[in-house]
Amino acid sequence: MAPSQHAPRSGGLSTTDTPPFGVFDAANQRWGVADAAIGVLLATACSLGWAWLTRTVVIDEWLQVLGAFLAVWVPLLLVLWIADAARGRRSHWRDFGLRITWLDLLWGAGVGLMVRGAVTLIELGATGRTSLDGGVLALPTGFTFWFGVILAPVVLGPIIEETFYRGLVLRAVARATARAGGTKRVAASVAVIVSALVFALAHLVGGGVMSPAVATVTFVGTLLLGLATGVLAATTGRLGGAIVAHVVFNGTLVAAVLAG
Repeated sequence: MAPSQHAPRSGGLSTTDTPPFGVFDAANQRWGVADAAIGVLLATACSLGWAWLTRTVVIDEWLQVLGAFLAVWVPLLLVLWIADAARGRRSHWRDFGLRITWLDLLWGAGVGLMVRGAVTLIELGATGRTSLDGGVLALPTGFTFWFGVILAPVVLGPIIEETFYRGLVLRAVARATARAGGTKRVAASVAVIVSALVFALAHLVGGGVMSPAVATVTFVGTLLLGLATGVLAATTGRLGGAIVAHVVFNGTLVAAVLAG
């Protein structure tokens, strides 16, 4: 899709309602599936490495929490930065669709609530209880609470993860599938499914040791979220709705824990 003459020239979040760059727009973009794979592998290796370190060395709780998030985020942000600055158009808007409109707020909130409702039913069937029931005996305090419970999962995580998985991975797979001969509809569908599967597997690997029931719920829940946010990103060409849906999905769980 051709960009509007009023489209923003630099990256960042915008609330102006201009036609989006489509997921197939590849002008001046040299990043692709290889960049996405490198980001996923680096994040997985760093996450597993940090988990091993915390089991081997005595580390303060706040540093364990900070390191667990940074071990995933730093590789993803590094790949995004290289793709954008060195292999793209030096604009998060043009490269990854990092943009939001007022309509995205509405769609994102609705989708986030629907996916959380679906995951709650799946949890209930698999484990007999749900995460929304609370059950946390003692919440952390200080930095561990504000960063590990509020800021990271509700604000920073959704922005970074959606920019990588729905901004870079989804677009890279869509363009690669289209170049292989798939129609745009097929390419978009494949990209949504692949980005959601990678997203779900990454959360499963980074979640540590889980029981079979918890692992199933984790995989299915993140897969559903990835599919839903992928459809939003592929349909609109923007990440705004996907980010809002992710924020609402995580935020409702955090609110339930705090209320419990």
